[in-house]
Amino acid sequence: MNYQGEEIRHRLAADYVSGGMRGGARRRFEALVAADAGWRRILRDWENEIYPLAWSLKPVVPPARVWRAIRTRIRGRQPASSWGWSGLYSWRLLSAALALVLVAGVALYPLQVNRSARAQLLAVLQSPQTQAMLVVRADPSGVLHVRTLGDLRALAGDRVLELWALPPGGQPQSLGLVAPGGLTSLPAPGGLRNVPKLAVSLEPPGGAPNGQPTGPIIMTGDVVPI
Repeated sequence: MNYQGEEIRHRLAADYVSGGMRGGARRRFEALVAADAGWRRILRDWENEIYPLAWSLKPVVPPARVWRAIRTRIRGRQPASSWGWSGLYSWRLLSAALALVLVAGVALYPLQVNRSARAQLLAVLQSPQTQAMLVVRADPSGVLHVRTLGDLRALAGDRVLELWALPPGGQPQSLGLVAPGGLTSLPAPGGLRNVPKLAVSLEPPGGAPNGQPTGPIIMTGDVVPI
């Protein structure tokens, strides 16, 4: 695979940060990042987009039956070893603890160096099938940073993607056209204040002719503070 194209780099970085990349593919990506400063820059950009969303979510504690099922499956696959279950279980606990420390470090360090990010607003727009497709972040300077989670050109076809603010009890307000791949910056002096929800519709080239959506709404998302 040719890893030099900007689009493929962003797609792989988004897949890695969101947790969708597994196994050998994840290890190959980490090797690319370790060897190339350009890869590291793109990875940091995606971490800055995705991690604030994770910080804004309330933790969910799995029910006890989930842990029981996990322990049962692990016991069933326990290899014959002089360690026995106790040693293996302790090793797994240690690995889990180290992973938690790493996650906490990744999450807390940016908060220490840039607490102003917590004043921003962010939305993840999903398809009707709950597939995350677009991230919108409003920064304090009055700019919306819109990033697609993948290539949406096939979805758009011969139409354009138009982003809408959905104020409570009011008509949709156009925020501008969004590129179907990569990053789009849109001026928004008012940011996303008092906007609880965003949507994207498919519109004819040039955007909705009458200032209101005319095509299907293909994704929506709630605006949350980070």
